[in-house]
This record gives sequence, structure tokens and C-alpha cells, in this order.
Amino acid sequence: MQQKQSFLKRIVALFDPAGVKKYITQVSLILVSLFIATRVDRWREANKDHEKLKAYLTAVQLELKDEIETCKMNLSDCDRDLKCLGYFMHYAPMSHPDSQAIALQNFREVYERGVFRSFPPATFEIMSETGDIQLLKNAELRSLLASAYSFRRTVVKKDLEDFDAGTQVCAKELGEFVNLTELCFMADYHGCVMDRKKFQASSHNEVFLLLRMANLRAFHLSRSIEEWEDVEKSLAAYIKSI
Repeated sequence: MQQKQSFLKRIVALFDPAGVKKYITQVSLILVSLFIATRVDRWREANKDHEKLKAYLTAVQLELKDEIETCKMNLSDCDRDLKCLGYFMHYAPMSHPDSQAIALQNFREVYERGVFRSFPPATFEIMSETGDIQLLKNAELRSLLASAYSFRRTVVKKDLEDFDAGTQVCAKELGEFVNLTELCFMADYHGCVMDRKKFQASSHNEVFLLLRMANLRAFHLSRSIEEWEDVEKSLAAYIKSI
């Protein structure tokens, strides 16, 4: 009987207002602490992601400036190539040795200038490969960057490779009439011609095709510069807003 009364007292004690209040208070404090800790962790992670994104975009911004400058230098070289190749096509059909010398001098300039440029992985491309691109929530800016870098990789780079290969084809074809060693290493524009009549009579279609490549390359570089400049403005505005 006493055991039953003792058991009932313990049950009643559980519902003691003071005990229940104390219990609820303790549970509430635990829940609030967990909530605050979770929010702090999320804030820390968000702040870490924000700083990481800002570092990425600052690097991208610097690379965009370099890319624009490089493309402008490439376009300047390309414009010079167009002039030189145009002079070649104009003077090569002429019979006078001085005219042929001018033609070969201009070709030599194109051949020696070449297309010296590298395409190392860009920060934006690294972000895409590592998955950190998800940090950039602005879908429009992300699309603009992706488009510009895709054009750089699939068009601008290919143009340069094609043009470099084209100059080698031209040199091979000219080798039928011209001593390339004397032309390129001794700059003997008169003495390097082995057969003037055949040189004059040739249509030099290989140089015409190279001229066409140069025209296309100039167009693509101009478009690329415009695209980079638009992206640079959008990126600068976005960086200021975050």
C-alpha cells in the first residue's frame, strides 16, 4: 500500500508546476542554443562563400583586362598581316625584280611575326571544373562569362592555330620558286627567287587563302573584344553590388 502511494507521489511530482516550468525552461534554452549555433554556422559558411566568390571574381576581373589587351594586340598584328598579304598579292604578279622583292619582304614579315599566344586555364574555367561556379548566383553574368570563354576557346584559339598552319602551307608552296633560307635568314629578297617567271605566273592561291583566314580572324577578334568589354562592365557592376 505504501509502495503504491510512493509511486503515485512520484507521478504527481512530475507534474509539479515548478518542476514542469524548470524542465520547459531547460529544454527551451537547449533549443535556442542549438538554433543560434546553427545560424552562426550558416552565417560563417555564407561569409566564407562570399569571400571566396569575391576572390574568384577579382581574379576574373584582372584576367578580363589582360584578355582585352591581348586581343587588341592580336588584332593589331592581324591588321598588319592583312596589309602585308595584300601587298604580296598586288606585287607578286609583276615582272620587275623590285616588285617581287616587295612581295617577298611582306610575306617574310607575316611568316616571322607568327601567332605567339598561349591559352592557359582561366579562373572562370577552373571555377566551372571544380563546381565553385555555383557560388555565382547571377545567372545572366554566369551566362555572359561562359559565352565569352567558349568563344575564346573554340573560335579565337582555332583561328590562331589555323593561321599558323596556313603560313606553313604558304611557305611550302613558295618553296617551289624561292629559296626560303635566303628569304628568311638572309633577307635577300632579290637573290632568293629561283624562278622569276614561274613566281610571277603563279596564282598564289595559298596566300589568297591565308588572306581570307586573316580577314576572318580580324572579324572574330573584333567581336571577341566587344564581348569581353561588355562582360567586364557587367562583372564590375556585380562586384560592387555584393
